[in-house]
Amino acid sequence: MTGFLVGPVSRRRLPLLRMCFLGLSVLALVSCSGSAETNEPTLIEVETSPFSVIVVNKVGMPLVDVDVAIVPVGRAVQFSKMAGRMDNGEKREISLSNFYGRDGTPFSLRVVRPKSVRVTAKDMNNKPIEVEVPWK
Repeated sequence: MTGFLVGPVSRRRLPLLRMCFLGLSVLALVSCSGSAETNEPTLIEVETSPFSVIVVNKVGMPLVDVDVAIVPVGRAVQFSKMAGRMDNGEKREISLSNFYGRDGTPFSLRVVRPKSVRVTAKDMNNKPIEVEVPWK
């Protein structure tokens, strides 16, 4: 007695087993692979509240030309606020009343339903960083 009770695999099941193995290996490769683009949202942390937007710099170096914009649902108008320079680890709270559209219209939660908050900036190496977080 050999000790193993494994029977031969029928020829009909062999292609099915190959496809299952191939599918699982592709799924494992896709889930394990990462890119710099998926890591960027953790570089700048964005929190929303009914009164303000909080932006935290976690890049590891100062950011310049920081622009915070509220993107509304179904509209082309963005309400933005230029935050300027943010040092490493700096946490900045921006009141919703400080956001204005291009035409000078102030942002109001009573009138506009926000979809997301977009933060664009450049690091000290002039590399652009953009983070968009859904409104919560």
